[in-house]
Amino acid sequence: MSEIAEKRKIIDSIARFYEKRCEEELGNDLEALYLFGSYAFDKISIEIPDINYLLLLKEGVSPEVFLKNAQILRELRDKFKDVATIMPEFRPNRYIYPTIKGADFDISICTQYARMEDRHGPVPFGWGWVLEALLQTRRLIFGKDALAEVYQPPPTRDYIRNFFPPTFSHIWLPLERAPFQYKLPEESYLLMHEAHKVAQMASIGFGVTLALNDKELEEKRWLEFVTAKDKLVRFYQERYDEDTANNVRLMLEVRDNWLRYKRDSEMAIKMFKAAINICTRIKAKYNELFYK
Repeated sequence: MSEIAEKRKIIDSIARFYEKRCEEELGNDLEALYLFGSYAFDKISIEIPDINYLLLLKEGVSPEVFLKNAQILRELRDKFKDVATIMPEFRPNRYIYPTIKGADFDISICTQYARMEDRHGPVPFGWGWVLEALLQTRRLIFGKDALAEVYQPPPTRDYIRNFFPPTFSHIWLPLERAPFQYKLPEESYLLMHEAHKVAQMASIGFGVTLALNDKELEEKRWLEFVTAKDKLVRFYQERYDEDTANNVRLMLEVRDNWLRYKRDSEMAIKMFKAAINICTRIKAKYNELFYK
């Protein structure tokens, strides 16, 4: 079996174990468990894999569910430590320091929570228009497909003007505070990992949307970049500037060559600065569009 095939087998085993334990321990508390993102449509990066789940919680769920999910993640981490280091995260709000480091194959598992009582209003679950990417890529693992009944308003100019700042702040705020969390340079790869994820979320979910015209927004053109990241650099060259395009290019370089750069502390700082600069430029774009 090739190295790529072996790693894919590990990823699949981790996903199936988590899904099985979720159904056993959390089945009564969830409307549904969804898989979404690149792994859901079979385009996961073997270099820097992440598995994304949405736990759609029933209304008025007990606090016990969060303790149970934490225990499942501990079991997952311990069970697979001989073949991988599992890095749970609650992107974009919280990145968890890996207290147990296993084999030199990092796999992120992001378990997002959404409560059914928060599905109403102009910003369902507090996600904003980025919820559309989840709706488009979701794969139901078990439960009722309650997301089929959730309406995400289209990102019109007025909608973006009103709801962009609070939604986008969830992306960049944690990264600005991240450098103190890690021991540098020894743990610089953790900072690079977090910065890369922030840069990706910001550039695709927010930066692209801001730069689309009304017709492109209506056609949901930004969703193309979820699966076609190779188009991002040219887009930023044409609609932003060369400096921002270069920061996006660095993000893609890190994504495609994670193993080469994982122990490169200088590249970690470059990625951190690039992510911050991407977010700063996107905020400036928002102000240019609506307040100048």
